Amino acid sequence: MPNNSKDRRFLVIGLDGATFDIIKPMLKEGRLPTFQKLMNEGAWGELRSTTLPVTPPAWASFMTGKNPGKHGAFGFYSHKDGSYDTELATGLTIRAKKIWDYFDPSKKIGLIDIPLTFPPEKINGCMISGMPVPSEQSIFTYPPELHTEIISEIGDYMIDRHLMERSRSNPVESLKQLYSYTRMRKEAAEYLIKTKGPFDFFMVVFRGTDFIQHAAFKFLDDEYSSSHIEETKKFRDVIFQMYEKMDGYLAALIELAGEDTTVVLMSDHGGGPLRKRFHLNRWMKKEGFLVLKGNSPMRLTIRHKKISELLDKVRLSFLKAFLPEWIKSVSIPLPHSYMLSPVDLVDWQKTRAYANLIWSDGVIRINLEGREPKGIVDESRCEELKEHIIEKLKKVKDPDSGLEVIAAAHKREEIYSGPFVQEAPDILLLTRNQEYAFTSSLLGDEIFETPQDPTPANHRMNGIFLIKGPDIKKGLNLPVKDIVDVAPTILYLMGNSVPEDMDGKVIKDAIEQDFQEKHPVTYVKEDEYDRHKSDKVQFSDEEIDKIQEGLRNLGYMG
Repeated sequence: MPNNSKDRRFLVIGLDGATFDIIKPMLKEGRLPTFQKLMNEGAWGELRSTTLPVTPPAWASFMTGKNPGKHGAFGFYSHKDGSYDTELATGLTIRAKKIWDYFDPSKKIGLIDIPLTFPPEKINGCMISGMPVPSEQSIFTYPPELHTEIISEIGDYMIDRHLMERSRSNPVESLKQLYSYTRMRKEAAEYLIKTKGPFDFFMVVFRGTDFIQHAAFKFLDDEYSSSHIEETKKFRDVIFQMYEKMDGYLAALIELAGEDTTVVLMSDHGGGPLRKRFHLNRWMKKEGFLVLKGNSPMRLTIRHKKISELLDKVRLSFLKAFLPEWIKSVSIPLPHSYMLSPVDLVDWQKTRAYANLIWSDGVIRINLEGREPKGIVDESRCEELKEHIIEKLKKVKDPDSGLEVIAAAHKREEIYSGPFVQEAPDILLLTRNQEYAFTSSLLGDEIFETPQDPTPANHRMNGIFLIKGPDIKKGLNLPVKDIVDVAPTILYLMGNSVPEDMDGKVIKDAIEQDFQEKHPVTYVKEDEYDRHKSDKVQFSDEEIDKIQEGLRNLGYMG
């Protein structure tokens, strides 16, 4: 056991989307011995996510110990200044120090697959970036040659984009790839610990728990399973099997890390079944807040295609060998239809408010004059309009159950603080039990829809938190903590002062009183940090399409 808290080593394991709703029934059946051991020998409880409970802001809030208003990541997308368009959130979206930035420069760090850590950072150690890695050709490791080294050692390293691409086309068949994807993270972690360690701080995130829940929660739903009996018989246990697999991975990594290492097991949010979709923009349209142009959303144009390109497209490339070069280069005019972008469908001169047009996390923006390109709402009327929208939303009821749908509607200033609040959406919504998912759909009149796609699952506010190690109380069930509390707790236990600007608090009730008396919490004023957006990551149109399709497959876009 280290005799100085500054010598303490940490192993942090993230299970994206993990929930006690799955874990506790499995504990009763004795199926998760490593989870049980951690709970018996440490402190544990639920971990409240960010509002909204979405992967990027949640992990960013863990990394910084701060609410999104202080780090700038509010969702999978960031709103472009002076535009109705959005851009993918990346590691550069986070404009606050991360937990490892506070460590002494001599501390050795290992990081694997933490969301919103692309592009990779130069650290004292090694790093494999998490989403949104656009392709295997990207530099997503530090040092850059680590990618080749990992491939040489474990054979392959699938990025999550490819896994998400498969999940909607055939989520059942993607289970095999999901297990391989998860195993690759475990093997990469083992390799780094064995060959690059010892690490003072090592963290790996397994996103397979979230992916499997998005794909398979439907099999735990009585209504779905009763009408899909054979499919359910075959796949009802796949979520439990993933948790069992993770239990074994936890045991292996904890053993490798060593007896005196403090272990943290956590998730960014929980998960549960999705009952219905709420088409928020259609509701905005019905209530007169959003107006569409009257013309057709479809357009027809002419595109010219070379004969050689057409042969490739219809898989007759072999015929090119029999054609003269001049014929292969001949262009043929072909009709091509396309749909206008969501931005072009909206009549902005008549629209007062709108939900996000790309991603669908339950947020609303006011079409504010001077901020939006074609804003019409005067700033003096903005608060009144927000109140009016919130009042109307709170009265929305599910037509089948008669129950109110919106559990909470917040103005951004009510839940966020910091230099980036002005970048946040104006209104943020949570549905009852998070059993409804929002969509960004503009076309159509139906407000509610029972999902027919293969990914009927949604996030929940409460994830998991377990901590075990020297000076940690044993067998203690903690009250609910916030995800921002984890970073200051780790900093404190590693002998660091806690930055005054962190929103999180040290989880003192998990720590032995004797240790706290010998090592009282100290605070430090944070150094000035460059809060300007760094150079943006450049994604190709194809990469953006692929990433968006992956998010759509998990139900984040619609």
